[in-house]
Amino acid sequence: MTINQVIDVPRPVTGVRLVDHRPVAAVAATPAAATRPRRFPLRRILLWTALTFGACVLTVAAFAGYTIYRIDRAVHHVAISPALLAKGRNDLLAVVRGPDHSEEIYAFNTVSGHTNVLHIPATLEVAGPGGSPVALSTLNIHSPALIIAGVQHLGIPVGRYVGVDLHTVSPKSQLGKLATGKLSVTSLISDPTGTSSLIASVASHVYLGPHTPTSALLDLMRVPAAHPVAVPTSHDAEGRVVLASPFADILRKFL
Repeated sequence: MTINQVIDVPRPVTGVRLVDHRPVAAVAATPAAATRPRRFPLRRILLWTALTFGACVLTVAAFAGYTIYRIDRAVHHVAISPALLAKGRNDLLAVVRGPDHSEEIYAFNTVSGHTNVLHIPATLEVAGPGGSPVALSTLNIHSPALIIAGVQHLGIPVGRYVGVDLHTVSPKSQLGKLATGKLSVTSLISDPTGTSSLIASVASHVYLGPHTPTSALLDLMRVPAAHPVAVPTSHDAEGRVVLASPFADILRKFL
């Protein structure tokens, strides 16, 4: 190196603006490309939709399963002679005893998904423990063999049994209103949580016969919306409530 050579020592530069020597088109295109929204593939959207739907289905199924488990643990089971139930063709007899000595008796006949409901008067008399005629309302719903035998003797088939004893509940409570028919169960159908909660609270008062699944309670909950057929009755010479003719026509409509 000679003395005449100039030594160029880089010095820090401040306040100098950098100039981009790229073409104008490339510089203009850079911000637009950076701010362009990212597009998700259709397959990913469908996958997340399926996962969300599956999670909802599993949640509802788990809630329903837990509710059925609670109901099944709460119900009572009663012994009924298999010979009585063998004549019933899977029809369901439901007895609801409510406060203030109220009682409702229904028979359910389901064919091809359609349920016919027969309303049996609680004052209808059948053979009692000693063989003498007594009203259905006087028989013990916790031991329903006599109730089923009496109903079958009248020509009403019975294959399953549900008894609900709510006579000790308050008439102003939901259970009391349900037992006396003042509470419309159809208004609860739009709220599955409310319906299942009500069924669960009813369950501890329920007595199920053999071959009667817990789901039979759902049939019972549909009674207020089913437009039941009434059994015609009359009074005999002694003032007892007996069947009025033609009962066979009513029974044919029910079956």
